[in-house]
Amino acid sequence: MSQFSLAVTALNHDSAFAKAYQSGISKKEYWGPTFEDAMDLIAKLPNIAGRIYRNVFGQGKLPAIDPAKDYSHNLATLLGFGENPAFVELLRLYITIHRYASFLCRLFFLSFVCQ
Repeated sequence: MSQFSLAVTALNHDSAFAKAYQSGISKKEYWGPTFEDAMDLIAKLPNIAGRIYRNVFGQGKLPAIDPAKDYSHNLATLLGFGENPAFVELLRLYITIHRYASFLCRLFFLSFVCQ
């Protein structure tokens, strides 16, 4: 987790929000650069995760991302499991289930808080 935190912190020099904040953006406009930073981070997460995994388990250089493949397949490839179709499908399902489970948790929480 410390390697992940360090990698995300190292990306701060590319932050659209940091640049906009330094130029005096109004609070009403924070969402734009924040959204841009979030999308940039999501796009870079497979490379970050793959690099950390290969640093820890000593598997060497990262392979290239294939733009013809989806997010899950590229993440599995960066982790060294791209040749295993069962793992790729498992990762795809896990990411999907996690996305909906976190959405439902927030939805239920808000339904109880906002009553």
